[in-house]
Amino acid sequence: MDGWLYWSVPKKRVSHYLFVMWIAIFILPILFGLKLTTLGYLLNVVWLDFIYYIGYKRSRELKNKHKDDDGNDTF
Repeated sequence: MDGWLYWSVPKKRVSHYLFVMWIAIFILPILFGLKLTTLGYLLNVVWLDFIYYIGYKRSRELKNKHKDDDGNDTF
């Protein structure tokens, strides 16, 4: 997997990614009574994208941790 700047959200995770972005960028600030500036929205998008990348990368590492050399999950 390439670094964070070059990654793209996998097709099967796009709806989840957009849902998480929508909640974190619009709903949470409203719930807490915050008003973000344009820079605030931009930084939140960048920060959240990085956090999502780290989470996805770790989930892939855990999924592939116990695989054999031949690629299947049998021992």
